[in-house]
Amino acid sequence: MTDKRPFIIFGIAALLILTIFIVFRSNSSRYSWDENYEEANKSPYGTFVVYNLLKDYFSDHDLKDISKSIAEDLEIPNSDQVSNFVFIGEGLYLDTSDVNQLLAFVEKGNTAFISSKSIPYDLMYYIYSQDCNGHYWNDYYSVKDTLVDLNLLHNNLRDQYGFEYEFIYRDKPHNYYWQYIDSVYFCEAEHSFVELGNINDNYINFVKKNYGEGMFYLHTTPIAFSNIQLLKKQGLNYANKVFSHLNNGPIYWDKYSRVQEDISRRRNQTAAFSQNSRLSHEGPLSYLLKQPSLAWAWYLTLSVGLLYLLFRAKRKQRIIPVMNVNSNTSLEFISTIGRLYFLQNDHKKLCLQKMRLFLSYVRERYNIPTKNIDETFVQNLSLRSEVPEKVIGKIVKMHENIKKSGFISEKTMIDFHHVMDTFYKNRK
Repeated sequence: MTDKRPFIIFGIAALLILTIFIVFRSNSSRYSWDENYEEANKSPYGTFVVYNLLKDYFSDHDLKDISKSIAEDLEIPNSDQVSNFVFIGEGLYLDTSDVNQLLAFVEKGNTAFISSKSIPYDLMYYIYSQDCNGHYWNDYYSVKDTLVDLNLLHNNLRDQYGFEYEFIYRDKPHNYYWQYIDSVYFCEAEHSFVELGNINDNYINFVKKNYGEGMFYLHTTPIAFSNIQLLKKQGLNYANKVFSHLNNGPIYWDKYSRVQEDISRRRNQTAAFSQNSRLSHEGPLSYLLKQPSLAWAWYLTLSVGLLYLLFRAKRKQRIIPVMNVNSNTSLEFISTIGRLYFLQNDHKKLCLQKMRLFLSYVRERYNIPTKNIDETFVQNLSLRSEVPEKVIGKIVKMHENIKKSGFISEKTMIDFHHVMDTFYKNRK
């Protein structure tokens, strides 16, 4: 009897390839619905319209492209002229030299407008103060919806009904993650963010922050400046009101630093724990799937692999995995942050960091709330840890003094370390 298995395998492979071809053909369209924010792209979520709008925004000033890097192409003008840096994209990738150049640019009195769904940690380290409510910067948050209203707070810019935005994908409404800046990053201090606009009158999506003599404007909804939105009258009106915050001067359009949101967020997670982190601009699989021929080869390879597993795989004993020894990465994190502040002689931030770690330890080990650090907190912690109230009270008192002081000496930092070390050595 003739073996029919090769014919069956060939028939299934042909059917699978035909199915993939039909799916690709049915899903193909005249333009891409991906958020690319490319200035030469006329697809729904390109930035062809806003790029050409900004070209003529100031009639007596040019729009200049940053096509290499911020460090190379962003010029710092002389004192009698002001300029603007504009970035619109999902994520922003900056290396150390780019961050330094952008900070120097703004510090001299210029404006940086950044509209993205994720903001680099390396940049926020300098423009966001952790003293504001004691919260670490943890990138933008998001709310899921298909339709939102964007609006501005200034009386001369605010619209009575708001500017309605709906996320459309392949001509149909879809849910979308609208990014915003959480309210925990705002306080009454002078160095806090200033709210300029919001989503649904509830979530903050547009802020400004003084830096030197200039200003940073952070906007979390880049989709508001995409082609599909600016073809509507209200979308164009909203964009004009947002860009009214720019200086009357040359505009530098950054098309070099644009990366995908997930790449930016992974970079932030790495940068928050290590100064020497490195991340490529784009993963190899992302590039493969953008090229039709390479995408076909990739899916065909997966199909052949699936057929092999289906017909040729044999029952085998699973390989027993080698379990790696658990490592305490918390100690590495503390060491990295400690060296960073110590090398900068920033004793105050180092002390505040130690206090935040201390409070986190108290919450996790003794399940004691740390929102209000008062006499009740001292008594409860003393009862559960069996450390005298005198030691805990001294920690609390020194922390209050450090928060109020403008300068902290090395001796104060060492004393603060010693009293905390006394707690850890004697706690139960």
